[in-house]
Amino acid sequence: MKSLNVVIVMLFMAVGLVLTSCDKEAVETNNNETVVNSDSDMESSFEDIDDLASTILEATESNSGGRIAGEADDRVCEGAITFSGDANSGTIVIDFGAGCEDSYGNVRKGKINIAYTGGRFQSGSVVTTTLDGYSINDIAIEGTRTLTNITESANDYPTFSISLTGCKITWPNDDVATRTVSKVRVWKRASSPINDEVWITGEASGVTRRGVAYNTTITDSLVYKASCRVSTRGRLALAGTKIIETENKIITVDYGDGNCDRRVSIVVDGKSENVNLD
Repeated sequence: MKSLNVVIVMLFMAVGLVLTSCDKEAVETNNNETVVNSDSDMESSFEDIDDLASTILEATESNSGGRIAGEADDRVCEGAITFSGDANSGTIVIDFGAGCEDSYGNVRKGKINIAYTGGRFQSGSVVTTTLDGYSINDIAIEGTRTLTNITESANDYPTFSISLTGCKITWPNDDVATRTVSKVRVWKRASSPINDEVWITGEASGVTRRGVAYNTTITDSLVYKASCRVSTRGRLALAGTKIIETENKIITVDYGDGNCDRRVSIVVDGKSENVNLD
């Protein structure tokens, strides 16, 4: 009888260890996905802001005297844009007011302030985007984004260095994430703007909304395409790889080979898993 009791106790202990191990693995997997999602969420949010600023700048340059004849993007409500300056330098304010809804159902609030010097495609030109009380779907985003044209030749694709400072993202539940960026953006223009691609390389660091500090290095250019928008808040990369390092993890993220979807592969400790980004 004692032997039977010992066997039963050992059986329960073994089951407990298995369950504990499974729970731990599930928690770690969830944490890995949270880190990847947080990094991608911040990346897509600022890609959306860059894309919007670029669209408005192009509309400004293409109109006589730098004036904007009409709204250039369905993310911007009527009368939201004010402009001061000319084609070579000036300021643009996009004021979403108390709320401006786009065709995807996103609601933007606050202001995006754009200051530029030099024509966008001139080497040395600078575009500085500063957010003032800006939010999308009540997710508040702060920071200053500076794009400097570093194109070396007229035969090259327009190339820009990117720096992001003072970045803070606050969710409605008061979760907070921070981020700094040092990257290079290559704009591969096509005959039709819908086929334009943006290739990003470089590094980022910050703290996720769960308080996890991380460093990100792009190991194979992240590719964004104008025609691919699978996330409501902004475009996600459809190709490329990056490595995200936390205190105790190295996470490799592979965006695939060009399919327009939210699916990525993450590899941690030699284990691979396919996940869908939020």
